[in-house]
Amino acid sequence: MKPKFVIGIGLILGAVIAVMAFTILGNNSQEVKVNELLAQTAGGAVPDRSFKVTGIVVGDSIVYDQITNQLEFDIVHSRDDLHNNLATAGRVRVKYHGVRPDTLVNEATAIVTGRVAADGKFVAADSPDALD
Repeated sequence: MKPKFVIGIGLILGAVIAVMAFTILGNNSQEVKVNELLAQTAGGAVPDRSFKVTGIVVGDSIVYDQITNQLEFDIVHSRDDLHNNLATAGRVRVKYHGVRPDTLVNEATAIVTGRVAADGKFVAADSPDALD
């Protein structure tokens, strides 16, 4: 084989390995449900910890300001919590800055990546308000 081909193949393989490594390292959020997040953060905010939390949207908790694009809503662990014991169910308040998604309605499944702020709210990672 000619040296040009060996170098070219080596560069391509190196680029593929680099992309895979950055993808794996960039996806270091712990995937949790609402109850698991509440259990882990019971003592307060978890500094420098990213979570990917999944929950069910509580429709009457959605607050959206179109002028500032500030969106906040609550999520609960399951639809059973939403329908049968909403008053006592654990809730996570999500804070997001951006356009309100059309699919954000009562009982929708929300999957949000971000961090827990000092005030206990979950700040979405793609929000400018996200913690660094």
